[in-house]
Amino acid sequence: MMLLFFLIIFTACSTKGDKMSKSTAKPKTNKEATSEGEKGKGKIRVGILSIDDVLPLVVADKEDAFSKAGLDVELFPFKSSLDQSKAMEAGQLDIVMNDMIVQALLKKACLDTKVISYAFGANVREGRFVVVSSPSSNIEKPEDLYGKKVAISDNTMMDYLMCQYEKNLHLDSSKIEKVNVPDLLLRMELVLQGKDIDCAILPDPLASFAIKKGCKPVIDDTLLSENFSQSVILARDEFIDSNKDELKSFMKVYFNSMDEINKNPDKYKELAIKNARVSDDIKDSYKTPSFSPYTLPSKEDVKRVSDWLLEKKLIDKSYSYEDLVSTEFIKK
Repeated sequence: MMLLFFLIIFTACSTKGDKMSKSTAKPKTNKEATSEGEKGKGKIRVGILSIDDVLPLVVADKEDAFSKAGLDVELFPFKSSLDQSKAMEAGQLDIVMNDMIVQALLKKACLDTKVISYAFGANVREGRFVVVSSPSSNIEKPEDLYGKKVAISDNTMMDYLMCQYEKNLHLDSSKIEKVNVPDLLLRMELVLQGKDIDCAILPDPLASFAIKKGCKPVIDDTLLSENFSQSVILARDEFIDSNKDELKSFMKVYFNSMDEINKNPDKYKELAIKNARVSDDIKDSYKTPSFSPYTLPSKEDVKRVSDWLLEKKLIDKSYSYEDLVSTEFIKK
């Protein structure tokens, strides 16, 4: 699941040349993405973040599964979704793990991508987000949020999730004050202090760490009646059109990696802890995430995200399921 993003507002689509000229600043990565001219036939450049969602990609890379399948794949770690998205827009990446809110904002900025698979969150047990309250507060249940300050990140998945929780739990949104704190670590620090904010929405493993330090879980989205928090694998339309065979092989390796993690969670626990930068305080209780291969968002999932984006005036028009999702790469 995607954890941080930015608000991109373009009044009109620029030409390809204009878009490239506006994206000359290289994102900060541990490895530099190769330029379009350096990309060889079948080269697949994948942007990842240091979160649970990308573990199957990390495992496949670590075990040389891509190269064994005859694929030239390179993973590019990014410190933020913002940097990753800039690289995607600049043509430096072919595939990224992110979310459908990011996808729609990229499409508004004239970069067309397709969801080719869920990454994480295909079922309610995957990809936990928790609204936690400060250790010093008396906030223990959703109704206690009335009149309180909840730290989120505006116009991102965190904002979307909070809105969905309110609807699902029949909470009056007008009675809950949302405070924009985009930095996840700062958000966690503030809720632990309990001075400027009362609550915060956090993903695991940060949520588990905060609870370990005394925060109280107020809303745990794995316990809700509907599933809201999902991340996806996005591929550029132009890359899909010219690399279908390679992409089918890539996805086969990706889904096999999911299966291997599900079958052998203990084998991959150390790598999962390293990848997600899990704190020493919760290493013992941390569980290797499980994944759901061969899954895609439903039409209802896509519509719900699109409706929210329209309501927030983050996009000008609704996008169809076919505009955003490709079904051709999930066949077993």
